[in-house]
Amino acid sequence: MESDPDDLGTKVESYAEAGVPVYVVADRKHGEVLLHSDPGNGKYPAPQRYERGASVPVPASVGVTLELPVDTLLDGD
Repeated sequence: MESDPDDLGTKVESYAEAGVPVYVVADRKHGEVLLHSDPGNGKYPAPQRYERGASVPVPASVGVTLELPVDTLLDGD
C-alpha cells in the first residue's frame, strides 16, 4: 500500500493552514516517515525525514512524550 498523494500535498497544506501542530505521514512508496511540525503563516517548514530502524519523536507541543517506530508505521504492525 502506498501513501495517498493527498497525504503529501493537499492535506499538508490544509493542516498547516488550520494550525495543526504535528502531522505524521508514513510514505510507503519511499520507505520513510515524514514529520511536519510547528506551522507558521499557514505552512509547515520542510519535514523531518526518518528511515527504517529509526523512531519518530513526537514533538513536545503535542503534550505527550512518545516515539513512533518507523518500521511499525510503514508496515502497520
